[in-house]
Amino acid sequence: MRTPATPRTPRLALLLPALLPAFLPAILSTALPRPVRADDSVAALAAGGLVLEKTDRIALVSEDLFLSEKAVRIAYRFHNLTDRDVETTIAFPMPDISGGPDAMLNIADPKHDNFLRFTTEVDGRPVDSQVEQRAFVTPAGKPEVEVTGRLRSLGIPLVPTVEATEAALAALSEDQRRRLVADGLLEAQEMGNGTTSLFPVWTLRSKFWRRQIFPAGRDVVVRQSYVPGLGGLSSLSFGTATEGADERAEYARKYCTDAAFLKAAQALARRVEAAGGRGIQAFEQYLSYVITSGGNWAGPIGTFKLTVDKGDPATLVSFCGTGVRKTGPTTFESVATDYVPRRDIDVLLLKTTAGR
Repeated sequence: MRTPATPRTPRLALLLPALLPAFLPAILSTALPRPVRADDSVAALAAGGLVLEKTDRIALVSEDLFLSEKAVRIAYRFHNLTDRDVETTIAFPMPDISGGPDAMLNIADPKHDNFLRFTTEVDGRPVDSQVEQRAFVTPAGKPEVEVTGRLRSLGIPLVPTVEATEAALAALSEDQRRRLVADGLLEAQEMGNGTTSLFPVWTLRSKFWRRQIFPAGRDVVVRQSYVPGLGGLSSLSFGTATEGADERAEYARKYCTDAAFLKAAQALARRVEAAGGRGIQAFEQYLSYVITSGGNWAGPIGTFKLTVDKGDPATLVSFCGTGVRKTGPTTFESVATDYVPRRDIDVLLLKTTAGR
């Protein structure tokens, strides 16, 4: 038996009888199965850091970024370049959450708006932020449509992949669900076992934001933390005998996997195959951090420090960085000055567990 790479938030499905005509004129059952996805994989939720309103009056003196499978922590040191206080909006965009038949997600706190447990401190003191959440659908061949008000009027949570949404949809009348299908908020799919299921297919966009005063000529330190939404695969793909050249090239492009890492991954894959599911199992995890969407401050980042902690010393890790050096049994560090991000940060973790 393969051990799943990460726990999953169940995707939602309203079970329907097979062979219903278009737009589902009757819904005869509201059982909610959780079909297993064939490739047993989870998509990474690519979150990032804060975003300022565009300004040339505030510089980012330094950014200290820590990435691990359990926590993301960022410390920013901003400096007001002027002799006057500057008040501006700082925002933290949460990753988009989309529903659908393939919506397998790993979310730290799916029952709440703050589903990544996001926190902020300014100069060492915790501060509160406002949350803005909006839901959208894109019907085939039509422009994007906001459906926030409609979902709220029906008592449906905006996160499309949580049990509360599942329960709210099940409580609707047949006519209400039929209209949601017709307007592109729910999608029908045959499940291959004589049934048809409905899936929420809207996308939730969230952000936390607050107004912040940067005093004249002073530094302000902003610290943020959250639990990342990891992606994963329940077995190894990289380094296996069945991996194709195109797949290997994609890993190299995204994670900067080099010859030494490939050799270690191939050795791990051989050990797993030889064990036959006993003694050792291995799987992949993916962590993504969006850094290219920032940059609204004056000039480049003065000093950018990236620390990646792979957790278990036995884990293999690969990511793209300049001058990466090992700083501890599980930590790796990269430091750059006058830094302008050209690509987001993607981390590949090849993890092992004791076999059964």
